[in-house]
Amino acid sequence: MAVWKQLLLCLVVLVIAGGGWYAYQHRDTLFGGAAQQDAAGTGAPGAGGGRRGGGFAAGPTLVVSAPVGSDIVTDDVRAVGTVLVTQSINVYPQVTAEVTEVLFKAADKVKKGQALVRLDDADQKVALDLAQVALSDAKKTLDRSQRLADTNNLTLSALQDAQSAERKGEIGVLSAQIALDRRTINAPFDGVVGISNLSVGDLVTPTTVITTLDDPSVMKVSFLIPERYAGRVALGQAITASSESKPGTVINGKLTAIDTRVDPTARTLKLEATLDAAAAQAIGVRPGMAIKVELPFPGEKQLAVSALSIQWDRTGSYIWKVAGDGVARVPITILERQSGRVLVASDDLKEGDRVVVEGLQRLRPGVKIAEAGAGKPEAASANGAKPVAQGS
Repeated sequence: MAVWKQLLLCLVVLVIAGGGWYAYQHRDTLFGGAAQQDAAGTGAPGAGGGRRGGGFAAGPTLVVSAPVGSDIVTDDVRAVGTVLVTQSINVYPQVTAEVTEVLFKAADKVKKGQALVRLDDADQKVALDLAQVALSDAKKTLDRSQRLADTNNLTLSALQDAQSAERKGEIGVLSAQIALDRRTINAPFDGVVGISNLSVGDLVTPTTVITTLDDPSVMKVSFLIPERYAGRVALGQAITASSESKPGTVINGKLTAIDTRVDPTARTLKLEATLDAAAAQAIGVRPGMAIKVELPFPGEKQLAVSALSIQWDRTGSYIWKVAGDGVARVPITILERQSGRVLVASDDLKEGDRVVVEGLQRLRPGVKIAEAGAGKPEAASANGAKPVAQGS
């Protein structure tokens, strides 16, 4: 195609496009704005002008608002702790010897001083008998020496030697008795013994674990909390605990120990709480078990708004607060999300204020608003005609 034909075709296209744009911009004038007004039922022909004449003048933006509520928010700390008892030990023998008798079975409740295991003590009994005989001879010698000294027939040094011999005899008996006593392993306190693999004939040494012994009369739980709560905990503060052995059952307790320092690596503070031992034992809680601990703190009142009222932009989250017949943009800080609502903090918001929850897309600073469904004042015309419909 020749160049001049291409230029002519482009010119025709531009003229058509320009004409279309002009017709769209002046459609009310070209196609009769008055006829449209009559069709809308707003007056007789010629009674009103175009859109700018008032028949379709923009009115307030319709919105739906809701009041700002509040809620008491409890700041609870949840942790997993380890169950402890005040007295819990592994029982060891003090000597190397052969087991001659095992006097307990697993889960037995024992009293302080009760014999648990007896070891071979034949040599120690013989040694004790010899020591007692030696002590008896020393006492007789001292008695004769004392009588001779009373009649001045014995020197003072000989009397002192007899007294020393008696004392050595007493020490020998005491030493033999201690060696014999160590052949019987006794419970050092009241408690419950654990499982033992010990059998008669086993050779035990001071490194052999005879059994375990726990005193479950007092149960504690040790757990960690974040360092930011360090200034809010206090001795005697109530806690609740629950165990996987019986989910849903609550064990009450209270704080009885707070560590003096924060772990610089984990940034946590160690706490100990005493549990209701009877309740814990009733559901099978045992030392060493992991249980869930909940440490509640006094609740704080926080503002609550509908989740539909919150908007975001590059500066953060905000809401539109109803201010008279307009709105004001209020920045907020989101604290916690709940079902259908959000807990927020803001210096420019208080309980009872109304915030927009519907019609947010058309809101701008300075925009006039009207509550959807609220009564609107009727603007009667001078000739008694019906009021003009307001378009948005």
